[in-house]
Amino acid sequence: MAQQEFLRYVGYDNPDNFRSLLIEQFTAAKKNGLFFKERLPMATTDEIAAASAYTASSFENAEDIKRGLDSWLHAANVPCDSEKIAEIMAMAVADCGANKKNTYFVLLCWLIKYLGTRPGSVLYIGAATLRELYFLCMMNAAGVKITLVSYGLDADFSKLACKDVITVKNGSNSAPLQIDFGKIDLSREAKLSQMRAESERVDGLVKRLSTTAAGMFEDILKDRRSRVIGGGGVFTEDGEIPVYCAALIGYDEEDVYTNMLVKFKESFAGLKKQLIFIEKPMENPNADEVKALGSAPRTSTAEMIDALAMMINLSGDRTRTALAQRTLREILSELNTGNQTVVLNYANKLITWLYRCTQARKYSVKYEDIPVILYYGDISQSEMYFLNFMSRCGFDVVYISPNKANFDLVVDKNIGGRMQIFELPQSKNSGEYPKSAVKMKVATVAYSAERDLDTMLYGGDTGIYRSFQFPNSQSLTLKTTFEEIAILWKQEARFRQGFTTAGNLVSIPNIFAKISGVENGNLGNYWEDIRQKLTPETILVVKKPNPKSDGQTGIDLSAYRQFYRNGKIDTEKLKASTLNKYSYLPDRIQDMLFYKLQEAASSGYIKLSDDNLMCSVLHFGMNLDKNFLKIIQRFDFTRTIPKLIYIDAVEDTFSLEECIQIVLCNLIGFDVLVYTPTGYKNLETFVSSDAFEEHIMDQFLYNTEVPKFKIPSEPKNSGFFGKLFGKH
Repeated sequence: MAQQEFLRYVGYDNPDNFRSLLIEQFTAAKKNGLFFKERLPMATTDEIAAASAYTASSFENAEDIKRGLDSWLHAANVPCDSEKIAEIMAMAVADCGANKKNTYFVLLCWLIKYLGTRPGSVLYIGAATLRELYFLCMMNAAGVKITLVSYGLDADFSKLACKDVITVKNGSNSAPLQIDFGKIDLSREAKLSQMRAESERVDGLVKRLSTTAAGMFEDILKDRRSRVIGGGGVFTEDGEIPVYCAALIGYDEEDVYTNMLVKFKESFAGLKKQLIFIEKPMENPNADEVKALGSAPRTSTAEMIDALAMMINLSGDRTRTALAQRTLREILSELNTGNQTVVLNYANKLITWLYRCTQARKYSVKYEDIPVILYYGDISQSEMYFLNFMSRCGFDVVYISPNKANFDLVVDKNIGGRMQIFELPQSKNSGEYPKSAVKMKVATVAYSAERDLDTMLYGGDTGIYRSFQFPNSQSLTLKTTFEEIAILWKQEARFRQGFTTAGNLVSIPNIFAKISGVENGNLGNYWEDIRQKLTPETILVVKKPNPKSDGQTGIDLSAYRQFYRNGKIDTEKLKASTLNKYSYLPDRIQDMLFYKLQEAASSGYIKLSDDNLMCSVLHFGMNLDKNFLKIIQRFDFTRTIPKLIYIDAVEDTFSLEECIQIVLCNLIGFDVLVYTPTGYKNLETFVSSDAFEEHIMDQFLYNTEVPKFKIPSEPKNSGFFGKLFGKH
């Protein structure tokens, strides 16, 4: 075993931090080590008898002691340096009193009992005796990490001949901490230990780059690869994250300033970089958001901060989760003035705002580059701390305001000087972020009036939307009770909880659920429930038994390999290829469908991997029926949501084609219900349970005959879904 640390704590500075350290050491000792409080137990008669087989011929001679140790180490198969241990044991026999034989046997019994378990660490809290100190030195010589917390009460330490190998830690406080180790939640401490390990993994990963007032916008639009290579580094996918964090306060020439801001924001349309735009003051967390975070213990501020950090989980992004946890702990420690309530309020804001920026919109893990936070307008102290937080989590941050009244606050709350602040000479009220270049001001009065009316009616958070105002959507599957489905079913998207818009993206709260079984076994009510859910925009499919010969057999998917790399679809190449069966569609529809293909491949919902996943998604996703595509064209994301109701009363599971295209329906925004009176497996064949909700009724019915249903208007199931799932 390699030599490990031997640390002796006689004092400490911060009680909260020292308490956390001791609990962490205790957790490690309980997992793979030893924990002693006060005294080591004396050897039993049986232990002494067992040790007699390895007794040295001399208790004082290191060479004789080594021979006895070697026989035990060999028998126990414990690899360590017996010579060092024997030297320390000889010192102990000489220094620990007249009864040398007793000292020798006590130490030998302790070694056999404790070193034989091959511990990784030892935590000893208390005033160790000289004999115990020698034993700890022997364990350390065997390659075990030792932490001795004596608070300076181990008077025998000065007599220890080998104390020069021990690192002594002092501090302004030496009063023993009272910790009930029996009440420590080892599961929580294991998670805390893992969080700290992840924090160490990402240490130094985010690097803030310097820019200039004239070049900041150009710099921010550069991709990560260019930044790394431009700085003389070597680019790797999981390597350094170089970010910019800058503020532009005031303005110079108004026309130039306006056009510069408009051009900067519009530049993101052609990039694989996400823009998270914040213009209005950020609202404080509401009661539901605070409740969703959970409660944090307040026994100590350090423990509370750790618990708050462990609440952060950015799904699918391990690195930024670790960065966010690490940064939250750092910032809250920096803002800690001793008032736990203040610290807790800051934490709730930072975590909630982080989630709002990363969950309600398409998040960075779906993109190939560093996302940008653009905050425009007047700013508060808490919002400045949030921008600092996001920068240290690996986001580009830009703060812009023409109002120089914000300058002093930005300078004062710029933690660690992280944000580069550029001041321009003139000042005016911030107003709204410019929506068009200055040349648009020469438009006719009628046109301008129409645009102003359009902005007033359809912009911001009015809740009124122009027809087909949004070109793209993101589905948010609702977690509901079975009874709530009926309540929500005919609601327009814009009236559902969770509906949001951001730029050109609308988030659609939709339903994706499987109903297994029949409530109370009442088939009449069961079929009536389905009948009540039929709308003019419903596609109803009754599952038929799969054909004996699987139509997917023999499909050559290799032609699709040229259209993706590292899990990312090359949409431009696919768009221009002969395999693009959607080339006749408007670009906005094509772009949306390709976007959804990528989302299906990246979502983790489909139980395939690598080439099999990508090729299957591309093949089946590129072969949707024209009638289905017509439904997509008339789907206005803010209004009526199309429905897919699927009745599966047979024994066959779903095919890969069915599963992939049903997942696409969900991701596009359809409400999807799969009625399964038998409770048999179907969706689960290729679809992860994370993708949908399952409601299990109290009875399962078999050999049921599905009645004929009538869609309230013109049938819409004769095209894509008729071919895909079979006519009914």
